[in-house]
Amino acid sequence: MIHNKDIIFSLQKITISILLVLCFASSTLQAAEEEQEVALELYPQWLSQEDYSVQGNIGIEKDFRSDDWVEYYAKPSIAYALDGNWALHGGLGFYYTDYKASDNNLEIRPFQGISHFHPLTEKWKLSTYFRAEERFQYNTNTWDKETTLRLRLRFRTDYTFDPLSKKHSWHKLTLGVEGFRSNNDDQNNTDIRDNYTYESRVTFGLERSLSEQNKLRFELAWKYQVPPGDISESSVNTFYFKIQYYPIWGEVLRNKLFNRGIDE
Repeated sequence: MIHNKDIIFSLQKITISILLVLCFASSTLQAAEEEQEVALELYPQWLSQEDYSVQGNIGIEKDFRSDDWVEYYAKPSIAYALDGNWALHGGLGFYYTDYKASDNNLEIRPFQGISHFHPLTEKWKLSTYFRAEERFQYNTNTWDKETTLRLRLRFRTDYTFDPLSKKHSWHKLTLGVEGFRSNNDDQNNTDIRDNYTYESRVTFGLERSLSEQNKLRFELAWKYQVPPGDISESSVNTFYFKIQYYPIWGEVLRNKLFNRGIDE
């Protein structure tokens, strides 16, 4: 009986937190003048005793102000810690975009990468992540294929307020900057989303612990489709809001990858 009351109380606090962040995000998105997107993600992770992490990312994303399109995706991946700082990453992404007024899009993205993790202080961390991914995009009506190689470099810093083991507390604050470079030269294919050469992103995240091995992450981000130094030249700017839920299993305290936060 006590356990059930604890669960109900926890759900109430989670719901209140989500509603508050949604209200804030809504006003932020409404104030923007460009594209606005919202996403919900489930991010399960399993940690081995020491070196391995098996991760998943299942999500849905759509335009915030219309029903023109909705995207569904899943990105299973695995990471291996080379030592206390470096790690290798690999995975496969599946994306399906359902358009209201045009042909749908199917995309497959195999990727591989490497990351470096550096603790600046006991609570303040810095991580770098580089990866290469091939993007195989298909128009589901004609099954025309477009292949693109995309490179990604991300710098992220985070500050831990409380350990994840402290239930129902604001766990961590994150700030990230990342750039993408694609070799796609076909700018006339409007049936496939994200047809551009450069993309830059700035992200701000706030995490809340639910239990010793579960947390929520709220993220606001801005992306623009030019090189990082040419913000004023961007013709496409997108603001998006994400809610991510992280259920975690395995050897949390013994695994080298647990506190690095290298999300795929």
